[in-house]
Amino acid sequence: MKTRTLKRLLSVVMAGTMAAGLLAGCSGGKKEEAKADGGATTIKFGIHVANPQEQEAVTYNIVQAFNEKYDGKYKVEFEASDKESHSKNMKLEASDGTLPQIFWLDASEAPEYSDSGVLMDLSDFLSENADIQTALGGMENAFQDDNGQYGLPYQCNVQGIFYNKDLFDKAGVEYPTNDTTYEDFIGMIKKLKESDVTPLSIGSKNSAYAMWEFNETLARYGWAENIDSILSGEKKFNNEDLTACFEKLKGIAEAGAFPENMATIEYFDAKQLFNEGKAAMFGTGQWDCAEFDENIGENVGFWWGPKFTDTDYNQDIAMKVPSAPIVVNAEVADDDAVKEAVFEFLKFYYGEDAAKISYEGSIFPATNYSDVAATDTQYSMNAMLEALGAGWESPEAAPDLTVVSAVQEALYNSMFGVMQGTYEPAEALDKIDEALSYSK
Repeated sequence: MKTRTLKRLLSVVMAGTMAAGLLAGCSGGKKEEAKADGGATTIKFGIHVANPQEQEAVTYNIVQAFNEKYDGKYKVEFEASDKESHSKNMKLEASDGTLPQIFWLDASEAPEYSDSGVLMDLSDFLSENADIQTALGGMENAFQDDNGQYGLPYQCNVQGIFYNKDLFDKAGVEYPTNDTTYEDFIGMIKKLKESDVTPLSIGSKNSAYAMWEFNETLARYGWAENIDSILSGEKKFNNEDLTACFEKLKGIAEAGAFPENMATIEYFDAKQLFNEGKAAMFGTGQWDCAEFDENIGENVGFWWGPKFTDTDYNQDIAMKVPSAPIVVNAEVADDDAVKEAVFEFLKFYYGEDAAKISYEGSIFPATNYSDVAATDTQYSMNAMLEALGAGWESPEAAPDLTVVSAVQEALYNSMFGVMQGTYEPAEALDKIDEALSYSK
């Protein structure tokens, strides 16, 4: 499906939020170009956090290792701002030709940039580096369209439910397995609640960061099989399969799974409940592994979530999917020296040395190399690797990353509306259909 153009998105940003104080990092003038005349060729990497060293330590360490290896020849510098400001900045910079050479994009927005022609087709990069394409193992397929290979995965996201074995033991509840059904899960929730812990900690105040475990639920109700037909208008979100799916979300809430103040707490508050041993389960991804190793240690487990017996769709699904893409400014192709620097960085970023840095930081890289593995004390990653050992297939992309940003937001709001009792399932799905109609 052709998404809204970048020009239309930019007009929305300009009309609603173009106040100089809100657009951190935008000077309004021409950005400094990559330097290729004397000394190192310096390229900018636009990233979605304000402090990469603290907030994206693995990426920061990869960049530092690259700069050290190619000292005096190539250098990568961050153009950093928080996610909301980064999104606005990239749209504005796309309009005035000041985009950084490399930048992170939200997966729901990236196709719009591709349609507008500001992204470089990376097909040649992959054909010139067959070993990297092999290591990506198909992860790159999520970022292809009629314009070519418009991006490459920033990382690999493994998403699901972490659980605290100690709290399960104290409640007399068996650990979840690959065969645990929805009905089993409801019983598990009730017993955990009786033991005076929150069964599944979640905070919906920032819903975009709070629905990781429910991507699996959507997938098990046929999301991948039906999303193209829905986006083309042949089907609706309000259909029999997704109604059954949303009924299950309602049932989980009614069983008492979530914190009573779920609507007023954030993702980080909910995670703290899990870290402090006040919640038995927490849905997230590998980015929290290091934190759970420190706070829960060897008592941490990982689970994909319940299987559902009222649907014929495949239930043997894992959720190891590409995260948002790294993309390259199309203007890079016009300068051989800058293109060389960018390609060398991409080769390093998707190479084995960078993969080792990722594992050291408890982050799954987008690539697979046989000699890269977690250590014995990386308990959370090893729990994830054990779950992945079932050999189940994963979708090409997480369900929430297969739709444009307006539909994505409606999806989040509708799911949490059902879990908070604000919407009935059919009403919530109508909200998503309405957002889709406006996005075309």
